Amino acid sequence: MNLLDTVRKGPNFENSALRALPVDHGENRVRSVPNAVFVRVQPTPVQSPRMVLASHEAFELLELPKELIKQNPQCPNAHNELVLYLAGNKIWPGSEPSAHCYCGHQFGSFVGQLGDGAVM
Repeated sequence: MNLLDTVRKGPNFENSALRALPVDHGENRVRSVPNAVFVRVQPTPVQSPRMVLASHEAFELLELPKELIKQNPQCPNAHNELVLYLAGNKIWPGSEPSAHCYCGHQFGSFVGQLGDGAVM
């Protein structure tokens, strides 16, 4: 498989948390999300994304070749396409973009639902 095909195939997603925990399928807007741990979302495209920094260890976890971290003269489109996937402008097969809801303590007090809508 060449580098571009490897990028388009993407990592293997188990999505086990999405199978085991409650997921909300409501509208994609700022709101309270009762009785769910995740919310299905579609990422907002990023204009002109670029890779600023990359972790070799993260690439290993995703089973992506480290050659993709930089432009590869043998397959120049692979790096650019990878950046689109990592930015959320393209969605890998098997991935299920979701935002995580959580709660916790802030400044010494318990606060209810938190979550900034960041997509995983």
